[in-house]
Amino acid sequence: MFEDYYSVLQVHPEAEPEIIQSAYKRLCKKYHPDVSGAPQATERIKRINTAYETLGDEAKRRVYHAEWSRRAVRAPALKADAAPRVEVRERVVYVRPEPVRYGGGTRGAFQVISDYFGHLAARRLREAYALISEADRGNFTYGSYVEWQESVSALYEIGSVRPKLFKSHPQFKIGEKTRAEAEEYAVTITEKTLETGTVSEYTLNKYAVLEPPPGLSRPPGRTELYDGWRVYLGYRDLTPLMLRFRTVVNPTEAQFIGVWERFKESNDLTTGLLNGSGFEERVEAEDYRYRRYHRPYTLAVLRLNFPRERIVDGAHRELVVRYVGYIIGKSIRPIDQLAFLDGGAFGVLLAEARRDTAAKAVRRILDTVRHDIAACFDFEVDIRAAFLECDGRQPKELIRACLDAAGAFSGQFGGAFSQAN
Repeated sequence: MFEDYYSVLQVHPEAEPEIIQSAYKRLCKKYHPDVSGAPQATERIKRINTAYETLGDEAKRRVYHAEWSRRAVRAPALKADAAPRVEVRERVVYVRPEPVRYGGGTRGAFQVISDYFGHLAARRLREAYALISEADRGNFTYGSYVEWQESVSALYEIGSVRPKLFKSHPQFKIGEKTRAEAEEYAVTITEKTLETGTVSEYTLNKYAVLEPPPGLSRPPGRTELYDGWRVYLGYRDLTPLMLRFRTVVNPTEAQFIGVWERFKESNDLTTGLLNGSGFEERVEAEDYRYRRYHRPYTLAVLRLNFPRERIVDGAHRELVVRYVGYIIGKSIRPIDQLAFLDGGAFGVLLAEARRDTAAKAVRRILDTVRHDIAACFDFEVDIRAAFLECDGRQPKELIRACLDAAGAFSGQFGGAFSQAN
């Protein structure tokens, strides 16, 4: 059986050697048996190694590519445990594996992810909203959800959706004090831009959570199909997302009512987080609580250093920055505030937290960022962090002192953690 090595490494047949090498490293990090918990991880990494031995060698690739181009029909790779079906049509033999059930995950979790995006593609928003978690419904209403999705569908049209299990989380945090079993899916989406007609494909991660948490009785009305699984979006407020899409379609609408201008004054448009002005406003409000009720707070600044040789262009850098902001946002409490400050640093307001508590929180954030960046991108990022507890100085002075304490990068940062006293 002829195997499509380009499909195994998930690269284009005309991909450059460095693209093939990068794809190989990424897949090894994702599917190596020491990292992946999938039952077929060993067989998959063998196939990946075999494909790279051929495509990574220039001479072997020329021979293979000639044969690959000659075949009018390319047979997809078979799973080790799949029983192939043979179908004969016009003297051409097609070998097809049995489909992988449930994308490697639990039936209910895989089904709810698939159906959720299916409803979005068909614009059945009421059905889609019915599949999101109770935790999400506590953060935003059905009306705001519909407004957000309609602003997205005015720009893009979803085509095919392919979810696949990325990681299982036995105790996933979905609230301040709530944890539940969760499965994280890598969802590959084919999307059409309505204005230009361009079709593109990208992959995002979505969570399915088991509600209520294990050990509690499940409420009535849960269908057997999903068995308690729901899609977890994790958004606290849909307004920034909604405005981002609405202003692309009709910028004058938001400007006319003044919402867009006010949003730009206090938010960074690249990351969707607070900017320096918005962060200072939040710190001033917390400082008022400190002076009146003696409730302390701590500021933290995280400054990142990206490897220049691995950042292809500005768009690539913005992608990594947005992802880091997403990671930090998932790692802090709802009462904390996150901002993207001038100079490429992230600011975190840790409300009602003293320095010792803040130090533990910052270390946890640093570990999470390093782990997730290394897992999702083919490089590591250096981070310098500093934090200051409120000491009576004005908020603007405290923010500036914290930024100065984090300092600017000059080469590698050894300890990747500095404490400002």
